[in-house]
Amino acid sequence: MTYESFDFKKENGIGHLKLNKGEDFNKMTLNFWYELPRVLEDIKKDTSLRVLILSSTGKHFCAGMDLANFGTLGSGDTKKDNRPDKARSGEVLYRVAMELQENLSKLEKLRIPVICGIQGGCIGGGLDMATAADLRFATKDAFFCIQEVNIGMAADIGTLQRLPRVIPEGKVRELAYTGRRMYAEESLSCGLVNNVYETHEDMLAGMEEIALEIASKSPLAVYGTKAILNFSRDHTVAEGLEYNALWSGAMLPQEDMAEAMMSKVEKRDPQFEDILEIKEYGKANKA
Repeated sequence: MTYESFDFKKENGIGHLKLNKGEDFNKMTLNFWYELPRVLEDIKKDTSLRVLILSSTGKHFCAGMDLANFGTLGSGDTKKDNRPDKARSGEVLYRVAMELQENLSKLEKLRIPVICGIQGGCIGGGLDMATAADLRFATKDAFFCIQEVNIGMAADIGTLQRLPRVIPEGKVRELAYTGRRMYAEESLSCGLVNNVYETHEDMLAGMEEIALEIASKSPLAVYGTKAILNFSRDHTVAEGLEYNALWSGAMLPQEDMAEAMMSKVEKRDPQFEDILEIKEYGKANKA
């Protein structure tokens, strides 16, 4: 996989997706938004992957939207007679927002857990992206900011929907109304991040350790756990319980359960097969 805005590598069932425009604070350019759904689709299709680490380069994790790229969307022709009416301008902005939302939702919908590491600023769209991850870790210099209110708008691609499901709603409202920075210590105390590390290198090493632990588990069990957690978050307890029962009835990994128990008896690391690729499934059915 070769991209301009990202670096990607995989090892031991762990994918490493890195924002590589640190010299420009990893701003979300048009090219970023073009490549993000494509790299996530490639990751989704790779059945050898068990977990994804999302990190970045440079001083800041992500400075948010590149307004130089997006500032004129919906404005139309500058000549008054050719300018579209407000309804048409509003409608195209609606479609842009929906597309950007869907791109970040692809991160949340990956079957594998996503571990996000944040150094420096996680601002605006960067926070939208971080909240779509399963786990978040930070360096001691990290800070989070719902920047949109500071530029005269409401955040619109995920933070206001996902952040209240991670930290107390009162805290979200304070951050969203004031646009102030929340630093690493506060983000840890309210549960936005799982841990804070002294340096970027320490954080990456800590994330790798957790990723290896996740990758050692049954991929079907981890996939099912993520699917059930996401569904239950957005539904009632009764609906979540029924979905859990249906999932277990359809995809209880009996071979993996046997391997997990046998490996304990034999005092060895368990060995779990990858899930099937779609083309492999098709071949199996034809046999």
